[in-house]
Amino acid sequence: MQYKSLYEQNEKMISILKKNTYLMDVLDYIETLQLPNYYIAAGSIFQTVWNYYDQKDLNYNIKDIDVIYYDNTDLSVEKDIKYYNLINDFCKNKGYKYEIDVSNEARMHLWKKEKFNIDVEPYKCSEDAIDKWIATVHAIGITKENGEIKIYAPYGLSDIYSKTIRPIKHKYNTKEIYDKKASSWNERFDNLNIVEW
Repeated sequence: MQYKSLYEQNEKMISILKKNTYLMDVLDYIETLQLPNYYIAAGSIFQTVWNYYDQKDLNYNIKDIDVIYYDNTDLSVEKDIKYYNLINDFCKNKGYKYEIDVSNEARMHLWKKEKFNIDVEPYKCSEDAIDKWIATVHAIGITKENGEIKIYAPYGLSDIYSKTIRPIKHKYNTKEIYDKKASSWNERFDNLNIVEW
């Protein structure tokens, strides 16, 4: 689906996301936690849009909700666990079947060192992290400001509307990671246009 202007693309996406009442409920709850520089990001956002245009349940094949925030004053794993437990308990009590993933993007360089033994530069903010994710459809987040939904999409929204998987290439992304993600999406969603690495 093509829209004439960025404004129209943005407004249409917000109107679609608002139809996913489960996702909006989780976003409203996260707003009450007052996480710094937070977003619901990645899959649950662009896959809601895909499901809308495929005329499927808006939560069809959405595996999880990725919640990110940025707090460089507290890099403890315990802080992520605290917010994970709060959001996970909220979803369970509501009967939502989302898996929850919570990440402080200020500590992701430490996590990557521990998990993969690679040295990466620390992110400067949540937006800096989103900028460097693996594909343009993946690089999206929603937050709330003064009660209004705001979208952060550094590569625009056209690839989401056209179901185009396009790699974001930088020194920490690899063909292996990209192919794995693209394959996972391709197994769960129809008619994707996958751009080779």
